[in-house]
Amino acid sequence: MKTKLYFLGFLLTVLAIFVTFFSQSPTLLSPLCTSSAEAPEKCLQTRSRLGDASTDKKKISKPYIVMGFAPYWNLKKLNPESLVNITHFAYFNLLLNKDGTIFTKVNKREEDPAYTNYKRLVAGNVNRGSKPLIIAFMPESQSALQEIVGSKIAREKTIETIAQILNESGATGVNIDFEPVGDTPPSVKDNFTIFIKELRTKLPASQLSISIYASSAVRPRLWDLKSLESHTDYFVVMTYDYTMPGSNISGPNSPLRGSGDIIEHDIIKNIAEITKQIPPSKILLGIPFYGYEWDTVDTTKYSPSLARGSLASLERIQQMIDNKTFELIWDRNSLTPYGVASESGKISQIYIENETSIRLKLEFVKSANLGGIAIWALGYEGNSSWIWPIIANLNH
Repeated sequence: MKTKLYFLGFLLTVLAIFVTFFSQSPTLLSPLCTSSAEAPEKCLQTRSRLGDASTDKKKISKPYIVMGFAPYWNLKKLNPESLVNITHFAYFNLLLNKDGTIFTKVNKREEDPAYTNYKRLVAGNVNRGSKPLIIAFMPESQSALQEIVGSKIAREKTIETIAQILNESGATGVNIDFEPVGDTPPSVKDNFTIFIKELRTKLPASQLSISIYASSAVRPRLWDLKSLESHTDYFVVMTYDYTMPGSNISGPNSPLRGSGDIIEHDIIKNIAEITKQIPPSKILLGIPFYGYEWDTVDTTKYSPSLARGSLASLERIQQMIDNKTFELIWDRNSLTPYGVASESGKISQIYIENETSIRLKLEFVKSANLGGIAIWALGYEGNSSWIWPIIANLNH
Protein backbone atom coordinates (compact mmCIF):
# COMPACT_ATOMS: atom_id res chain seq x y z
CA MET A 1 0.00 0.00 0.00
CA LYS A 2 2.86 2.39 0.82
CA THR A 3 4.37 1.72 -2.61
CA LYS A 4 1.07 2.44 -4.36
CA LEU A 5 0.61 5.66 -2.45
CA TYR A 6 4.18 6.64 -3.23
CA PHE A 7 3.69 6.26 -6.97
CA LEU A 8 0.31 7.98 -6.90
CA GLY A 9 1.74 10.88 -4.96
CA PHE A 10 4.76 11.05 -7.22
CA LEU A 11 2.71 11.12 -10.42
CA LEU A 12 0.40 13.78 -9.05
CA THR A 13 3.52 15.82 -8.25
CA VAL A 14 4.74 15.32 -11.82
CA LEU A 15 1.37 16.46 -13.12
CA ALA A 16 1.45 19.56 -10.95
CA ILE A 17 4.93 20.47 -12.15
CA PHE A 18 3.93 19.94 -15.77
CA VAL A 19 0.93 22.21 -15.35
CA THR A 20 2.99 24.87 -13.57
CA PHE A 21 5.92 24.91 -16.00
CA PHE A 22 4.11 24.38 -19.28
CA SER A 23 1.01 26.53 -19.00
CA GLN A 24 3.00 29.74 -19.34
CA SER A 25 4.59 28.97 -22.71
CA PRO A 26 4.81 32.00 -24.99
CA THR A 27 6.53 30.30 -27.95
CA LEU A 28 5.77 27.70 -30.59
CA LEU A 29 8.93 25.67 -30.37
CA SER A 30 9.74 25.90 -26.71
CA PRO A 31 6.91 25.44 -24.21
CA LEU A 32 9.39 25.18 -21.36
CA CYS A 33 10.90 28.58 -22.04
CA THR A 34 9.95 31.85 -20.45
CA SER A 35 11.69 33.91 -23.12
CA SER A 36 11.15 33.67 -26.86
CA ALA A 37 14.87 34.22 -27.33
CA GLU A 38 15.78 30.97 -25.62
CA ALA A 39 16.51 27.91 -27.77
CA PRO A 40 14.46 24.78 -27.02
CA GLU A 41 17.58 22.74 -26.31
CA LYS A 42 18.83 25.26 -23.77
CA CYS A 43 15.46 25.44 -22.01
CA LEU A 44 15.21 21.68 -21.71
CA GLN A 45 18.74 21.47 -20.35
CA THR A 46 18.33 24.22 -17.78
CA ARG A 47 15.12 22.81 -16.33
CA SER A 48 15.86 20.17 -13.70
CA ARG A 49 14.41 16.77 -14.51
CA LEU A 50 10.98 16.41 -13.01
CA GLY A 51 10.99 14.33 -9.87
CA ASP A 52 14.77 13.83 -9.64
CA ALA A 53 14.95 14.74 -5.97
CA SER A 54 12.19 12.37 -4.94
CA THR A 55 12.93 9.39 -7.18
CA ASP A 56 16.68 8.79 -6.97
CA LYS A 57 16.14 5.55 -5.07
CA LYS A 58 13.66 4.39 -7.69
CA LYS A 59 15.69 5.21 -10.81
CA ILE A 60 16.01 2.53 -13.46
CA SER A 61 19.64 1.42 -13.63
CA LYS A 62 19.29 -0.44 -16.95
CA PRO A 63 18.87 1.42 -20.28
CA TYR A 64 15.41 2.48 -21.37
CA ILE A 65 13.72 0.18 -23.85
CA VAL A 66 13.27 1.75 -27.30
CA MET A 67 10.99 -0.67 -29.13
CA GLY A 68 10.53 0.21 -32.77
CA PHE A 69 7.50 -1.31 -34.48
CA ALA A 70 8.22 -2.06 -38.14
CA PRO A 71 4.93 -2.70 -39.99
CA TYR A 72 5.17 -5.02 -42.96
CA TRP A 73 4.10 -2.25 -45.34
CA ASN A 74 7.03 -0.03 -44.30
CA LEU A 75 9.93 -2.50 -44.52
CA LYS A 76 11.31 -0.91 -47.68
CA LYS A 77 11.28 2.51 -46.01
CA LEU A 78 13.31 1.70 -42.90
CA ASN A 79 15.87 4.36 -42.08
CA PRO A 80 19.30 2.86 -41.28
CA GLU A 81 19.62 5.41 -38.47
CA SER A 82 16.55 3.93 -36.79
CA LEU A 83 18.27 0.55 -36.54
CA VAL A 84 21.08 2.18 -34.58
CA ASN A 85 18.87 3.97 -32.07
CA ILE A 86 16.24 1.37 -31.19
CA THR A 87 16.89 -1.42 -28.69
CA HIS A 88 14.28 -3.87 -30.03
CA PHE A 89 12.99 -4.43 -33.57
CA ALA A 90 9.31 -5.40 -33.44
CA TYR A 91 7.94 -6.90 -36.66
CA PHE A 92 4.28 -6.04 -37.13
CA ASN A 93 2.50 -8.37 -37.60
CA LEU A 94 1.41 -11.97 -37.99
CA LEU A 95 -2.33 -12.58 -37.96
CA LEU A 96 -3.88 -15.50 -36.08
CA ASN A 97 -6.81 -17.55 -37.28
CA LYS A 98 -9.51 -18.49 -34.78
CA ASP A 99 -8.02 -22.00 -34.49
CA GLY A 100 -4.62 -20.60 -33.49
CA THR A 101 -2.84 -21.09 -36.81
CA ILE A 102 -1.20 -18.33 -38.84
CA PHE A 103 -3.33 -16.46 -41.38
CA THR A 104 -1.37 -17.00 -44.60
CA LYS A 105 -3.83 -16.54 -47.49
CA VAL A 106 -6.06 -13.60 -48.40
CA ASN A 107 -7.71 -15.86 -50.96
CA LYS A 108 -6.79 -19.01 -52.89
CA ARG A 109 -4.32 -17.15 -55.09
CA GLU A 110 -3.06 -14.29 -52.95
CA GLU A 111 -0.78 -14.70 -49.94
CA ASP A 112 -1.23 -12.38 -47.00
CA PRO A 113 1.42 -9.62 -47.42
CA ALA A 114 2.23 -9.64 -43.70
CA TYR A 115 3.08 -13.34 -43.93
CA THR A 116 5.05 -12.81 -47.17
CA ASN A 117 7.18 -10.15 -45.54
CA TYR A 118 7.62 -12.26 -42.43
CA LYS A 119 9.19 -14.96 -44.66
CA ARG A 120 11.47 -12.30 -46.16
CA LEU A 121 12.45 -11.29 -42.63
CA VAL A 122 13.29 -14.86 -41.64
CA ALA A 123 15.24 -15.37 -44.87
CA GLY A 124 17.41 -12.38 -44.04
CA ASN A 125 16.09 -10.20 -46.84
CA VAL A 126 15.05 -7.43 -44.45
CA ASN A 127 17.70 -5.32 -42.76
CA ARG A 128 16.83 -5.11 -39.06
CA GLY A 129 20.37 -4.56 -37.84
CA SER A 130 21.55 -6.60 -34.89
CA LYS A 131 18.71 -5.67 -32.56
CA PRO A 132 16.67 -8.32 -30.71
CA LEU A 133 13.66 -9.34 -32.75
CA ILE A 134 10.11 -9.15 -31.40
CA ILE A 135 7.20 -10.65 -33.34
CA ALA A 136 3.79 -9.01 -32.92
CA PHE A 137 0.65 -11.15 -33.15
CA MET A 138 -2.91 -9.99 -33.77
CA PRO A 139 -6.16 -11.93 -34.36
CA GLU A 140 -7.40 -11.70 -37.94
CA SER A 141 -10.87 -10.65 -36.73
CA GLN A 142 -12.86 -9.79 -33.62
CA SER A 143 -14.50 -13.21 -33.66
CA ALA A 144 -11.06 -14.82 -33.89
CA LEU A 145 -9.96 -12.87 -30.81
CA GLN A 146 -12.81 -14.27 -28.72
CA GLU A 147 -12.32 -17.80 -30.03
CA ILE A 148 -8.56 -17.80 -29.44
CA VAL A 149 -8.83 -16.78 -25.79
CA GLY A 150 -12.11 -18.56 -25.07
CA SER A 151 -11.31 -22.05 -26.32
CA LYS A 152 -8.77 -24.20 -24.48
CA ILE A 153 -7.93 -26.01 -27.71
CA ALA A 154 -7.48 -22.73 -29.62
CA ARG A 155 -5.32 -21.26 -26.81
CA GLU A 156 -3.06 -24.31 -26.83
CA LYS A 157 -2.72 -24.20 -30.62
CA THR A 158 -2.03 -20.44 -30.56
CA ILE A 159 0.73 -20.88 -28.00
CA GLU A 160 2.19 -23.76 -30.02
CA THR A 161 2.13 -21.55 -33.13
CA ILE A 162 3.81 -18.65 -31.36
CA ALA A 163 6.54 -20.93 -29.98
CA GLN A 164 7.16 -22.28 -33.48
CA ILE A 165 7.39 -18.78 -34.97
CA LEU A 166 9.84 -17.65 -32.30
CA ASN A 167 11.98 -20.71 -32.91
CA GLU A 168 12.15 -20.39 -36.70
CA SER A 169 12.65 -16.61 -36.69
CA GLY A 170 15.16 -16.43 -33.86
CA ALA A 171 12.95 -13.86 -32.15
CA THR A 172 13.64 -13.21 -28.48
CA GLY A 173 10.19 -11.96 -27.64
CA VAL A 174 6.54 -11.69 -28.53
CA ASN A 175 4.12 -8.76 -28.54
CA ILE A 176 0.45 -9.62 -28.06
CA ASP A 177 -1.60 -6.96 -29.82
CA PHE A 178 -5.23 -7.99 -29.32
CA GLU A 179 -7.36 -4.88 -29.86
CA PRO A 180 -11.07 -5.41 -29.15
CA VAL A 181 -13.63 -2.98 -30.51
CA GLY A 182 -15.61 -1.31 -27.75
CA ASP A 183 -15.86 -2.47 -24.16
CA THR A 184 -15.01 -6.08 -23.29
CA PRO A 185 -17.30 -8.55 -21.50
CA PRO A 186 -15.83 -9.86 -18.21
CA SER A 187 -15.72 -13.43 -19.55
CA VAL A 188 -13.50 -12.43 -22.49
CA LYS A 189 -11.28 -10.39 -20.16
CA ASP A 190 -10.86 -13.39 -17.84
CA ASN A 191 -10.10 -15.69 -20.77
CA PHE A 192 -7.42 -13.32 -22.06
CA THR A 193 -5.73 -13.40 -18.66
CA ILE A 194 -5.76 -17.20 -18.73
CA PHE A 195 -4.22 -17.11 -22.22
CA ILE A 196 -1.37 -14.84 -21.10
CA LYS A 197 -0.67 -16.97 -18.02
CA GLU A 198 -0.49 -20.10 -20.17
CA LEU A 199 1.68 -18.33 -22.76
CA ARG A 200 4.12 -17.23 -20.07
CA THR A 201 4.31 -20.75 -18.66
CA LYS A 202 5.17 -22.19 -22.09
CA LEU A 203 7.63 -19.41 -23.02
CA PRO A 204 9.33 -18.48 -19.74
CA ALA A 205 12.55 -17.23 -21.37
CA SER A 206 10.96 -14.99 -24.01
CA GLN A 207 10.25 -11.32 -23.46
CA LEU A 208 6.48 -10.87 -23.35
CA SER A 209 4.83 -7.51 -24.00
CA ILE A 210 1.16 -6.64 -24.35
CA SER A 211 -0.16 -3.65 -26.27
CA ILE A 212 -2.97 -1.86 -24.39
CA TYR A 213 -5.20 1.14 -24.93
CA ALA A 214 -4.31 4.25 -22.98
CA SER A 215 -7.73 4.18 -21.26
CA SER A 216 -7.38 0.55 -20.17
CA ALA A 217 -7.23 1.36 -16.45
CA VAL A 218 -10.58 3.18 -16.38
CA ARG A 219 -12.67 1.50 -19.08
CA PRO A 220 -13.94 -2.12 -19.18
CA ARG A 221 -11.27 -3.24 -21.62
CA LEU A 222 -9.62 -6.58 -22.41
CA TRP A 223 -6.77 -6.22 -19.95
CA ASP A 224 -6.92 -7.08 -16.24
CA LEU A 225 -3.73 -5.15 -15.51
CA LYS A 226 -3.26 -6.30 -11.92
CA SER A 227 -3.64 -9.96 -12.86
CA LEU A 228 -1.43 -9.65 -15.94
CA GLU A 229 1.39 -7.70 -14.32
CA SER A 230 3.32 -10.61 -12.81
CA HIS A 231 3.23 -12.53 -16.12
CA THR A 232 4.22 -9.65 -18.40
CA ASP A 233 7.55 -7.92 -18.97
CA TYR A 234 6.22 -4.74 -20.60
CA PHE A 235 2.93 -3.06 -21.40
CA VAL A 236 3.02 -1.02 -24.60
CA VAL A 237 0.61 1.83 -23.89
CA MET A 238 -0.74 3.11 -27.20
CA THR A 239 -0.77 6.79 -26.26
CA TYR A 240 -2.00 8.01 -29.63
CA ASP A 241 -5.27 8.12 -31.60
CA TYR A 242 -6.81 10.24 -28.85
CA THR A 243 -8.71 12.04 -31.60
CA MET A 244 -9.66 9.44 -34.18
CA PRO A 245 -10.16 9.95 -37.93
CA GLY A 246 -13.91 9.36 -37.56
CA SER A 247 -14.29 12.13 -34.99
CA ASN A 248 -16.54 15.07 -35.82
CA ILE A 249 -13.83 17.49 -34.66
CA SER A 250 -10.15 17.87 -35.40
CA GLY A 251 -7.82 17.45 -32.43
CA PRO A 252 -4.50 16.28 -31.03
CA ASN A 253 -3.38 12.74 -31.80
CA SER A 254 -1.17 12.34 -28.72
CA PRO A 255 -1.89 15.05 -26.10
CA LEU A 256 0.47 15.07 -23.15
CA ARG A 257 -2.13 16.99 -21.15
CA GLY A 258 -5.37 18.90 -21.72
CA SER A 259 -8.19 16.49 -20.85
CA GLY A 260 -11.46 18.27 -20.27
CA ASP A 261 -14.56 19.11 -22.24
CA ILE A 262 -13.07 18.53 -25.71
CA ILE A 263 -10.30 16.00 -25.01
CA GLU A 264 -11.60 13.23 -22.78
CA HIS A 265 -8.18 11.80 -21.87
CA ASP A 266 -4.52 12.77 -22.00
CA ILE A 267 -1.22 10.95 -21.52
CA ILE A 268 -0.35 12.19 -18.03
CA LYS A 269 -3.83 11.35 -16.77
CA ASN A 270 -3.86 7.89 -18.36
CA ILE A 271 -0.39 6.93 -17.15
CA ALA A 272 -1.27 8.06 -13.62
CA GLU A 273 -4.31 5.76 -13.77
CA ILE A 274 -2.35 2.81 -15.15
CA THR A 275 0.46 3.08 -12.59
CA LYS A 276 -2.07 2.52 -9.82
CA GLN A 277 -2.21 -1.05 -11.10
CA ILE A 278 1.21 -1.84 -12.61
CA PRO A 279 4.76 -0.57 -11.91
CA PRO A 280 5.92 2.38 -14.05
CA SER A 281 9.06 0.44 -15.00
CA LYS A 282 6.89 -1.99 -17.00
CA ILE A 283 5.33 0.74 -19.13
CA LEU A 284 6.53 1.61 -22.64
CA LEU A 285 5.08 4.94 -23.73
CA GLY A 286 3.77 5.01 -27.29
CA ILE A 287 5.53 7.61 -29.46
CA PRO A 288 3.69 8.33 -32.74
CA PHE A 289 5.61 9.14 -35.92
CA TYR A 290 2.38 10.36 -37.50
CA GLY A 291 -0.62 12.59 -37.03
CA TYR A 292 -4.03 13.13 -38.65
CA GLU A 293 -5.24 15.62 -41.23
CA TRP A 294 -8.81 16.93 -41.49
CA ASP A 295 -10.73 19.22 -43.78
CA THR A 296 -12.25 21.66 -41.29
CA VAL A 297 -14.95 24.29 -41.08
CA ASP A 298 -12.47 27.05 -40.26
CA THR A 299 -8.98 27.71 -38.90
CA THR A 300 -9.87 27.69 -35.20
CA LYS A 301 -8.25 25.06 -33.01
CA TYR A 302 -10.28 21.82 -32.70
CA SER A 303 -12.54 23.02 -35.51
CA PRO A 304 -15.40 20.72 -36.58
CA SER A 305 -14.32 18.43 -39.41
CA LEU A 306 -16.02 18.19 -42.79
CA ALA A 307 -14.70 14.74 -43.65
CA ARG A 308 -13.04 11.72 -42.08
CA GLY A 309 -9.45 12.41 -41.08
CA SER A 310 -6.53 10.77 -42.87
CA LEU A 311 -3.13 9.68 -41.60
CA ALA A 312 -0.22 12.07 -42.12
CA SER A 313 3.25 10.63 -41.53
CA LEU A 314 6.13 12.72 -40.21
CA GLU A 315 7.67 12.33 -43.66
CA ARG A 316 4.69 14.03 -45.31
CA ILE A 317 4.55 16.70 -42.62
CA GLN A 318 8.25 17.49 -43.03
CA GLN A 319 7.72 17.92 -46.76
CA MET A 320 4.88 20.36 -46.10
CA ILE A 321 7.06 22.30 -43.65
CA ASP A 322 9.93 22.42 -46.16
CA ASN A 323 7.55 23.57 -48.88
CA LYS A 324 5.98 26.12 -46.51
CA THR A 325 2.49 24.96 -47.42
CA PHE A 326 1.04 25.40 -43.96
CA GLU A 327 1.39 27.45 -40.80
CA LEU A 328 2.63 25.60 -37.71
CA ILE A 329 1.06 26.55 -34.36
CA TRP A 330 1.81 25.38 -30.82
CA ASP A 331 -1.16 24.08 -28.84
CA ARG A 332 -0.35 24.86 -25.20
CA ASN A 333 -3.41 22.93 -24.08
CA SER A 334 -2.18 19.54 -25.35
CA LEU A 335 1.56 20.35 -25.67
CA THR A 336 1.55 19.30 -29.30
CA PRO A 337 1.79 21.27 -32.56
CA TYR A 338 -0.77 21.52 -35.32
CA GLY A 339 -0.71 22.99 -38.78
CA VAL A 340 -3.30 25.01 -40.71
CA ALA A 341 -3.34 25.17 -44.49
CA SER A 342 -5.71 27.10 -46.76
CA GLU A 343 -5.82 26.44 -50.49
CA SER A 344 -8.52 27.28 -53.05
CA GLY A 345 -10.99 28.01 -50.26
CA LYS A 346 -10.34 24.66 -48.59
CA ILE A 347 -9.09 24.63 -44.98
CA SER A 348 -7.08 21.74 -43.56
CA GLN A 349 -5.73 21.11 -40.08
CA ILE A 350 -3.03 18.58 -39.21
CA TYR A 351 -2.33 17.57 -35.59
CA ILE A 352 1.15 16.12 -35.43
CA GLU A 353 4.38 15.71 -33.47
CA ASN A 354 7.53 17.78 -33.75
CA GLU A 355 10.90 18.07 -32.06
CA THR A 356 9.51 19.80 -28.99
CA SER A 357 6.50 17.56 -28.40
CA ILE A 358 8.60 14.41 -28.64
CA ARG A 359 11.25 15.88 -26.32
CA LEU A 360 8.54 16.58 -23.77
CA LYS A 361 7.22 13.03 -23.99
CA LEU A 362 10.72 11.63 -23.46
CA GLU A 363 11.23 13.92 -20.47
CA PHE A 364 7.97 12.57 -19.08
CA VAL A 365 9.26 8.99 -19.54
CA LYS A 366 12.29 9.88 -17.42
CA SER A 367 10.37 11.87 -14.85
CA ALA A 368 7.73 9.18 -14.31
CA ASN A 369 10.42 6.48 -14.31
CA LEU A 370 8.79 4.50 -17.10
CA GLY A 371 10.50 1.55 -18.74
CA GLY A 372 10.97 3.21 -22.10
CA ILE A 373 9.12 3.93 -25.32
CA ALA A 374 7.47 2.09 -28.22
CA ILE A 375 7.59 3.83 -31.59
CA TRP A 376 4.70 3.57 -34.02
CA ALA A 377 5.98 3.24 -36.59
CA LEU A 378 9.41 2.88 -38.16
CA GLY A 379 9.40 4.18 -41.73
CA TYR A 380 6.91 6.97 -41.08
CA GLU A 381 9.69 9.40 -40.19
CA GLY A 382 11.20 9.49 -43.68
CA ASN A 383 14.24 11.76 -43.79
CA SER A 384 13.32 13.80 -40.72
CA SER A 385 16.92 14.21 -39.57
CA TRP A 386 16.00 15.76 -36.21
CA ILE A 387 14.19 12.79 -34.74
CA TRP A 388 16.88 10.18 -34.08
CA PRO A 389 19.26 12.38 -32.09
CA ILE A 390 16.32 13.11 -29.77
CA ILE A 391 15.52 9.42 -29.36
CA ALA A 392 19.21 8.65 -28.80
CA ASN A 393 19.29 11.12 -25.90
CA LEU A 394 16.86 8.95 -23.93
CA ASN A 395 19.72 6.61 -23.02
CA HIS A 396 22.40 9.27 -22.62
